[in-house]
Amino acid sequence: MSDREGLAISLADGNERRAYTLRMLEDRVLRLETIAGGLSDRYEELRTEMRQEISSLRDQMKLLEAKVDEGNRVVNGKLDRLIGGRAVITGIITLVTSILGTGMVHFALSLSTQ
Repeated sequence: MSDREGLAISLADGNERRAYTLRMLEDRVLRLETIAGGLSDRYEELRTEMRQEISSLRDQMKLLEAKVDEGNRVVNGKLDRLIGGRAVITGIITLVTSILGTGMVHFALSLSTQ
């Protein structure tokens, strides 16, 4: 495995962990919103505190989403360069093989006419 492939795999693992953390935060926000909606007016202070925590969690979620998106862009960019490099090498090999094959045909024809 090349260094690029190893880096792409490690970045993908990091993105999976971030995605898992994001799902956990989403679950926590949903639970808190459900509890906050059920509180009566006499628990206004608790409701306010919960809304602040929900807001903080939403900010964390946005930050994690941005990191996951950036990680995906990095991984996709590295994979594109890796695949593009292989395509260039394949093209060069095909071109060289074609040139050598054409040269051998001319060489064989010149030998047969002599």
